[in-house]
Amino acid sequence: MKIEVKYYAWLREKAGEKETLEVEEGTTVGKIVEEIVEKHANLKDEKFLIAVNGRIADWNTCLKEGDTISVFPPAGGG
Repeated sequence: MKIEVKYYAWLREKAGEKETLEVEEGTTVGKIVEEIVEKHANLKDEKFLIAVNGRIADWNTCLKEGDTISVFPPAGGG
């Protein structure tokens, strides 16, 4: 199945704006994170948040055909 991965803020500079991944049915967010880090080694030591179709997701969330994964840097402030 195909999913789209979109990168935001400074993550775009490291991984590009977006990409389409071909994954097996039942793939989890955690598996996608592993694939992203393997493909973009410069993200290995980075922290980020993941949203699936606009909703923050945990690493155990199962993906479906056509899902959009958004990768954000962690929020900070004070």
